[in-house]
Order: sequence, then C-alpha cells, then structure tokens
Amino acid sequence: MGTDTRITPKLSGMDVIQAVIEEYYDLGVVQMPTQLEDTHQRRHRKMVVETEKGTFLAKTYRRDIVVLDSLRFQHHLSAHLAGNDLPVAGIKKARNGKGIVEVDNWAMELQAFVKGTPMHVTTPSLQVSADALGKFHKVCNGFPVPPRDSRKWRFSEVPRQSLQKLFHVARQMSSSNERIDDYCNQIALFLHDATEVLSAEKRKAFETGLIHGDWHGGNLLFRKGELTAILDLEFAGDGCYLEDIAYAMSNLCIRTTLSAEKMQHRANILLDAYQAYRTLTYAELVALYYAVGVKHVTTVSYQAPQMGGKVAGYTAAEWLHRLAVQCAWLAEQSRKTRWGD
Repeated sequence: MGTDTRITPKLSGMDVIQAVIEEYYDLGVVQMPTQLEDTHQRRHRKMVVETEKGTFLAKTYRRDIVVLDSLRFQHHLSAHLAGNDLPVAGIKKARNGKGIVEVDNWAMELQAFVKGTPMHVTTPSLQVSADALGKFHKVCNGFPVPPRDSRKWRFSEVPRQSLQKLFHVARQMSSSNERIDDYCNQIALFLHDATEVLSAEKRKAFETGLIHGDWHGGNLLFRKGELTAILDLEFAGDGCYLEDIAYAMSNLCIRTTLSAEKMQHRANILLDAYQAYRTLTYAELVALYYAVGVKHVTTVSYQAPQMGGKVAGYTAAEWLHRLAVQCAWLAEQSRKTRWGD
C-alpha cells in the first residue's frame, strides 16, 4: 500500500484536513473544518466541513489494514441500508471514486452532515426507532458480514466486578449502608438468575444475523418527528438479534424511569413495532428481560466510577436503588413470559 505525501508537511491540524479535502474531492471552496462539539472523539476525530457543495462530516482514522477493512464494510452496509429506505449519512466519494482517502499514516472519510438531534423518548419516536430496528434486521438478513463469533456478545456476561466497584463507591458516599447492602443483594440475585438464562448453552437457541451493535438514542437522529439518520455502524456485524433489542430496551424503555407502568408501556411499543418485521422466539422473550438487565447494570456500573460516582444526575447509591427496582420489574416480566401469566 503506497503512501501519498502530496500534502505539504508545513500544514498542520485543521489546515491539513482542509487541504486534503480540496485536493481529493470535487467540492469547490472548502472552509476551515471545525471540531464537532458534544461528541466522543476517542476512536476518531470528527469535524464539520462547510463547502460550496454542502456541509460534510470528516472523520479520520489510523491507516491500518484492519481499521480500513472495517470501514469499507461499514460503507458497503450504509449503501445497502440506504437502498432499503433506512436513513443513513451518505458517504461522499473522492475524485477517484473511493470512499476512503489515505494520506501518510492516516485515512479520512466524508459523510453528508445530517441535521437532527439525538432521539428524545416519546411514544411516536419509540415506535419509529423500533420499526427501524426491525426493518434493519429484516433487510440485512443474509447480508455478507466479516466472520466473528455471533454467540459472543457484549451483554451476555454478568458484570460482577463492575457491580462490586459501584457498590464500594455507593458505600463510601452513603450514610445508610444497610439499605445499600439490600439493593446490591437484590441486584446480585437478579444477576445470578441471569447467568442461567443467558448461559452459552441457552444462547444456542437465539437467532443470529447482522446486528447494529450500538442501538441507542444517541445513534438515532430525529428531526420534526422523523428519523433522519442511523449513526455509528462501527459495531455492526454477525451477532444475536437479542443483543440489539436488549440494548434498545435498556436505553429507551428502562434507563430513565422507575414507573412500572411506563416501563411496560414503552416495552410494549418497542416489541410490537419490532415484531412487525421479525417475531421473537419463546427462548428470546424469556431471556430478553435478563439481557436488558445485564446490559443496564453493566453500563451503569462501568460509568459511575469513571464519572466520579454520578451518572445522569444520580449518585452511585441512587443508582443501586434504581437498578434494584428496574431489575425486579425485568425479572417479573421474564417470569410472566415463561409461565404465561
């Protein structure tokens, strides 16, 4: 793989990005890029670029064969989704017809800049998002994907060490250790049951296919009630459909409420809309609520110590209470599904 060094080494930072875009793309006058605000930059830089022919999002990557192969797969998948009426940020091709520009030891892609805001959970938006997820799984059935162990998914394993860290943070910040212990014991009992329901043997019964891998409100842009883009295909690949559904339900139905009525309402909307495209099996329905809980406990347990003990405005102690209530509801839903109550 040759190295392109036509960009003058005297340039640095945003100047380099601007010069690369001017040289490799047919976009007329290119303004100085600006870093995209309010977004994670840990995996790659994201910059907004104004040009004569529109606004684009520039993303840079390491010029690594594994990284670039993954990016090419994402571009192929993005085109497939767009061809099946699922909104994505279109990839702008360079003058040579390629979607990736490679310069020295780094690479860049340009996406159309899609206007919209991260999903705010309402009854209509929840239905739209669940409909999109069901359609995503349906239209991608049989789509060629890079090989990986589809039965090994991020939220099938019980997060005991992470929960222990959350517990210690909560105890340090709380004056009522007895209550903290009780909440933690309730969660631990839920996770004990989840170990059986989500065992490697049980996962053999779950259907697999191409999944998004990161389905949450931050990756779903809405504008005036319409879904304008499904973002971040970086984790897309062969996996259990249950992983996507559990991620969606955890983030969109459970995370922000302790109301059993509201959790039930949201879960019903999500499952009804999703199953218009693909009916969940009995095994999936029984396991779903435990998968949701494992994902939820994992996320909160990881985030709390990283963020100084506070996540989404709640302390570690408050989260243990919330998790205990939410896990109790999830366990009850699994029980009702199993026994037909």
